[in-house]
Amino acid sequence: MSEPSTAPGTLQDEELQSLATEWRMRAMQGDQLAHRMARALEAEQRRRIRDSGLQILVPEATRATAPWWKFW
Repeated sequence: MSEPSTAPGTLQDEELQSLATEWRMRAMQGDQLAHRMARALEAEQRRRIRDSGLQILVPEATRATAPWWKFW
């Protein structure tokens, strides 16, 4: 199995996915180094998903209507 020579942040999405899967399989066999590497690659995947989801959200327009509750 090939060892990644670059940082997780510089990998393409498909390559990141395949390496994360490969390292996770090795980690399930008990390799502690593979466990740490799989966690790092999976964290990068989650960061990319989170960042891409935040970019498509449009901020809500503020409403100047009356509040839903009444103050007595």
